[in-house]
Amino acid sequence: MLRGLYTAAGAMNALQRQQEILSNNLGNVRTPGFKASNGVVRSFPEMLLAQVSHPGNARSRVQGEVGTLSTGVYLQETMPRFSTGSISETGSPTDVYMKVPADATGAAMFAVEQNGETLYTTNGRFAVDEERFLRSADGGYILSDAGERIQLPSSEFTLSGDGQIASLGQNVATLGAVQIDDLATLEQVGNDYRVNGDAPPAANVQFQQGFIEEANVDLDRTMADLMTTYRQFEANQKVVQAYDKSAERAIEIARIR
Repeated sequence: MLRGLYTAAGAMNALQRQQEILSNNLGNVRTPGFKASNGVVRSFPEMLLAQVSHPGNARSRVQGEVGTLSTGVYLQETMPRFSTGSISETGSPTDVYMKVPADATGAAMFAVEQNGETLYTTNGRFAVDEERFLRSADGGYILSDAGERIQLPSSEFTLSGDGQIASLGQNVATLGAVQIDDLATLEQVGNDYRVNGDAPPAANVQFQQGFIEEANVDLDRTMADLMTTYRQFEANQKVVQAYDKSAERAIEIARIR
């Protein structure tokens, strides 16, 4: 009896994590460059049940395999989906869209310094601070292709298609961008990413100033998935409650006897 209780409880844990992932996707539907995540659910190893015969017992069943029994599921990992979101023209000079070739694999990202660490972001909504440093939406320093902070001589600048940043008639720096082919090396840190491995410069990318890539969250599908997950959680919750009542009744019977 307890095996079924643990199976239902394990499913509730996995579904709760799924709800958190979907809620986070939904909450970032207006975050530029946000990449929606999917939860990968795996099942625990199945158990093989077998019937054991008892020699000398005429009522004993024939020995043989009964079948397999699932022992529940768990959420193995969270994987971001790096499909391109819709592109919007904003007219803001600090909004940058990075266009990658159609046959490109992996993900192209901007390099950013956050708390002394080099991270990578898909959010092209930048800002210029009081010291004229180019900053990310989360307050990190946008880095050049040389890995240095970009400080402008003026708050006004232009960005060419190949990433050259110019201000007051002079070239200041080249915008840093990397290409991550192995997405399994990415570790999410807030809305940014840490790369456990090499991050080579992105090739053949084009930058567009005054444009922004929106989040790739499918609002309708996310809402439907959220409701489905909620109903599944509720169903497993009822199973747990049924097992709890059965255990309570068994205890009462044992006390009477």
